[in-house]
Amino acid sequence: MNQDTIYKIYSHNPPHLFVSGVKYFITGATYLKKPFLRLSEAKLYLLKSIRKGSEKYKWILEDWVILDNHYHLMLQAPDRDIDLSRLMNEIHRFTGLWIKKNINGTKRYKKIFHNYWDTCITYESSYFARLNYIWFNPVKHNYVDDPKDYLFGSYYYRIKGEKIQMEGIKKKYRWDKINVKDDF
Repeated sequence: MNQDTIYKIYSHNPPHLFVSGVKYFITGATYLKKPFLRLSEAKLYLLKSIRKGSEKYKWILEDWVILDNHYHLMLQAPDRDIDLSRLMNEIHRFTGLWIKKNINGTKRYKKIFHNYWDTCITYESSYFARLNYIWFNPVKHNYVDDPKDYLFGSYYYRIKGEKIQMEGIKKKYRWDKINVKDDF
């Protein structure tokens, strides 16, 4: 492995491969699958934390969707210092503190976020299928019939300027055929 590739082994988690400059598909979940992100303000605060953390740690946020009890991200790793766990810990910590302070009934829970799962994307087809998965997650979970109607996902904003390209991705790379932990 080169100097920009890190293979971390954890005692209670599966090993993780961190490679500089590549894409990562992230799924984050709330504790006990509770709808702590149900309110628009909570979704917006999480997005703000994701953007701020991504900028601080030099990750590039490409696409995202935030639902009531989980979210999905497509991030590009920086060229150096690819400490994803630090980034995710900060996002969850600051958003969790905000939720406990601003949303009634959340203080009684010991935590707001349960965990996150990451996948290092190594194939173009895998990247586009997961991108599609992010875009169509609100449809999968019956929030909307069309992702263009869901305000808390990047599809809503991207479709306005990239419709032809996005339609091509939608047809070529099936989102409903990939295996993603998403039983929320």
